[in-house]
Amino acid sequence: MRGLAFLVGGVAIVGGLAACGGKEKPKDATDTPAYTDETPRWEGATAPDPNAPPKSSSGGPTVNEAPAKRTDQYDKEATEVVLKRAARQVKENCGQAKDEDGKAVGPWGKTTIQVALGRNGHSKGTTVPSPFQGRPTGNCVEKAFTNLTFPPWNGADTQVDWEVELVEPGKEPAKK
Repeated sequence: MRGLAFLVGGVAIVGGLAACGGKEKPKDATDTPAYTDETPRWEGATAPDPNAPPKSSSGGPTVNEAPAKRTDQYDKEATEVVLKRAARQVKENCGQAKDEDGKAVGPWGKTTIQVALGRNGHSKGTTVPSPFQGRPTGNCVEKAFTNLTFPPWNGADTQVDWEVELVEPGKEPAKK
Protein backbone atom coordinates (compact mmCIF):
# COMPACT_ATOMS: atom_id res chain seq x y z
CA MET A 1 0.00 0.00 0.00
CA ARG A 2 2.82 2.35 0.88
CA GLY A 3 4.56 1.67 -2.43
CA LEU A 4 1.39 2.51 -4.32
CA ALA A 5 1.16 5.89 -2.52
CA PHE A 6 4.77 6.72 -3.49
CA LEU A 7 4.06 5.71 -7.08
CA VAL A 8 0.93 7.88 -7.30
CA GLY A 9 2.71 10.79 -5.63
CA GLY A 10 5.72 10.49 -7.93
CA VAL A 11 3.52 10.40 -11.03
CA ALA A 12 1.70 13.53 -9.83
CA ILE A 13 4.98 15.39 -9.28
CA VAL A 14 6.44 14.38 -12.64
CA GLY A 15 3.18 15.30 -14.38
CA GLY A 16 3.17 18.72 -12.67
CA LEU A 17 6.74 19.42 -13.71
CA ALA A 18 6.01 18.43 -17.26
CA ALA A 19 3.02 20.77 -17.36
CA CYS A 20 5.08 23.71 -16.09
CA GLY A 21 8.16 23.17 -18.20
CA GLY A 22 8.43 21.71 -21.61
CA LYS A 23 9.18 23.29 -24.92
CA GLU A 24 9.10 27.01 -25.42
CA LYS A 25 6.14 28.31 -27.37
CA PRO A 26 6.99 29.54 -30.83
CA LYS A 27 7.01 33.34 -31.09
CA ASP A 28 4.58 35.03 -33.36
CA ALA A 29 3.81 38.67 -34.20
CA THR A 30 1.67 39.18 -31.10
CA ASP A 31 4.61 38.42 -28.76
CA THR A 32 6.61 41.54 -29.75
CA PRO A 33 6.94 44.37 -27.24
CA ALA A 34 4.63 47.37 -27.55
CA TYR A 35 7.54 49.77 -28.24
CA THR A 36 10.26 49.10 -30.79
CA ASP A 37 12.38 51.29 -33.05
CA GLU A 38 9.73 50.89 -35.74
CA THR A 39 6.93 52.17 -33.49
CA PRO A 40 5.78 55.60 -34.67
CA ARG A 41 6.68 58.34 -32.18
CA TRP A 42 5.47 61.86 -31.68
CA GLU A 43 7.51 64.66 -33.16
CA GLY A 44 10.70 65.43 -31.31
CA ALA A 45 10.79 62.22 -29.27
CA THR A 46 14.01 60.27 -29.29
CA ALA A 47 14.99 56.99 -27.79
CA PRO A 48 17.65 57.27 -25.06
CA ASP A 49 21.11 56.24 -26.14
CA PRO A 50 22.21 53.39 -23.86
CA ASN A 51 25.90 54.17 -24.60
CA ALA A 52 25.67 57.87 -23.75
CA PRO A 53 27.33 59.05 -20.50
CA PRO A 54 25.00 60.30 -17.76
CA LYS A 55 24.11 63.97 -18.04
CA SER A 56 25.64 66.33 -15.49
CA SER A 57 23.49 68.85 -13.69
CA SER A 58 25.94 71.74 -14.01
CA GLY A 59 23.87 73.42 -16.71
CA GLY A 60 21.08 75.35 -15.05
CA PRO A 61 18.88 75.59 -12.03
CA THR A 62 17.66 72.38 -10.47
CA VAL A 63 14.04 71.74 -9.67
CA ASN A 64 12.73 70.33 -6.37
CA GLU A 65 16.19 69.83 -4.96
CA ALA A 66 16.52 70.92 -1.34
CA PRO A 67 19.88 72.20 -0.13
CA ALA A 68 21.84 69.76 1.98
CA LYS A 69 21.14 70.25 5.69
CA ARG A 70 24.03 70.80 8.02
CA THR A 71 24.42 68.13 10.66
CA ASP A 72 26.92 70.03 12.81
CA GLN A 73 24.31 72.47 14.17
CA TYR A 74 20.76 72.20 15.40
CA ASP A 75 17.79 72.40 13.02
CA LYS A 76 16.57 75.92 13.75
CA GLU A 77 13.16 75.53 12.10
CA ALA A 78 12.20 72.28 13.83
CA THR A 79 13.57 73.44 17.19
CA GLU A 80 11.72 76.74 16.90
CA VAL A 81 8.42 74.86 16.54
CA VAL A 82 9.08 73.01 19.80
CA LEU A 83 10.18 76.17 21.65
CA LYS A 84 7.13 78.13 20.43
CA ARG A 85 4.85 75.36 21.68
CA ALA A 86 6.46 75.48 25.14
CA ALA A 87 6.26 79.31 25.20
CA ARG A 88 2.57 79.10 24.32
CA GLN A 89 2.03 76.73 27.26
CA VAL A 90 3.84 79.18 29.54
CA LYS A 91 1.65 82.07 28.37
CA GLU A 92 -1.57 80.10 28.82
CA ASN A 93 -0.76 78.47 32.18
CA CYS A 94 2.22 79.77 34.14
CA GLY A 95 0.80 83.17 35.07
CA GLN A 96 -1.68 81.29 37.26
CA ALA A 97 1.01 79.39 39.19
CA LYS A 98 0.30 79.60 42.91
CA ASP A 99 2.50 79.69 45.99
CA GLU A 100 2.12 77.54 49.14
CA ASP A 101 -0.82 79.69 50.31
CA GLY A 102 -2.73 79.09 47.06
CA LYS A 103 -2.28 82.64 45.76
CA ALA A 104 -1.03 83.61 42.32
CA VAL A 105 1.66 86.09 43.35
CA GLY A 106 3.60 86.58 40.12
CA PRO A 107 5.80 88.17 38.98
CA TRP A 108 4.24 88.56 35.54
CA GLY A 109 5.39 90.02 32.26
CA LYS A 110 7.85 89.15 29.51
CA THR A 111 11.30 87.75 30.14
CA THR A 112 14.04 86.01 28.20
CA ILE A 113 15.12 82.57 29.36
CA GLN A 114 18.04 80.41 28.27
CA VAL A 115 17.33 76.87 27.13
CA ALA A 116 20.20 74.38 26.90
CA LEU A 117 19.74 72.21 23.79
CA GLY A 118 21.51 68.87 23.93
CA ARG A 119 22.89 67.50 20.68
CA ASN A 120 21.03 64.26 21.45
CA GLY A 121 17.71 66.03 20.74
CA HIS A 122 16.60 66.69 24.33
CA SER A 123 16.56 69.89 26.38
CA LYS A 124 19.16 69.81 29.13
CA GLY A 125 17.97 72.64 31.35
CA THR A 126 16.50 76.11 31.53
CA THR A 127 17.84 79.26 33.17
CA VAL A 128 15.11 81.64 34.34
CA PRO A 129 16.28 85.15 35.30
CA SER A 130 15.25 86.97 38.46
CA PRO A 131 12.73 88.06 39.66
CA PHE A 132 11.09 84.91 38.21
CA GLN A 133 13.75 82.48 39.42
CA GLY A 134 12.65 80.40 42.40
CA ARG A 135 9.10 81.79 42.27
CA PRO A 136 6.04 79.71 41.27
CA THR A 137 5.89 81.38 37.86
CA GLY A 138 9.60 80.72 37.22
CA ASN A 139 9.29 77.10 38.36
CA CYS A 140 6.39 76.65 35.95
CA VAL A 141 8.53 78.03 33.09
CA GLU A 142 11.33 75.59 33.95
CA LYS A 143 8.88 72.67 33.89
CA ALA A 144 7.42 73.78 30.55
CA PHE A 145 10.86 73.70 28.94
CA THR A 146 11.88 70.36 30.51
CA ASN A 147 11.89 67.18 28.39
CA LEU A 148 11.54 68.94 25.04
CA THR A 149 12.52 66.84 22.04
CA PHE A 150 13.79 68.07 18.69
CA PRO A 151 15.99 66.67 15.91
CA PRO A 152 19.46 65.63 17.16
CA TRP A 153 22.66 66.86 15.47
CA ASN A 154 26.38 66.06 15.39
CA GLY A 155 27.69 69.36 16.77
CA ALA A 156 28.11 70.59 20.34
CA ASP A 157 25.32 71.34 22.82
CA THR A 158 24.12 74.93 22.54
CA GLN A 159 22.22 77.61 24.47
CA VAL A 160 19.25 79.44 22.98
CA ASP A 161 17.69 82.63 24.33
CA TRP A 162 13.89 82.51 24.14
CA GLU A 163 11.28 85.07 25.16
CA VAL A 164 8.29 83.97 27.22
CA GLU A 165 5.33 85.89 28.59
CA LEU A 166 3.64 85.30 31.94
CA VAL A 167 0.12 86.74 31.97
CA GLU A 168 -1.43 87.89 35.24
CA PRO A 169 -4.70 86.03 36.00
CA GLY A 170 -7.73 88.10 35.06
CA LYS A 171 -5.73 90.22 32.64
CA GLU A 172 -5.58 87.75 29.76
CA PRO A 173 -5.85 89.45 26.38
CA ALA A 174 -9.03 88.68 24.43
CA LYS A 175 -8.59 85.72 22.10
CA LYS A 176 -8.85 86.43 18.41
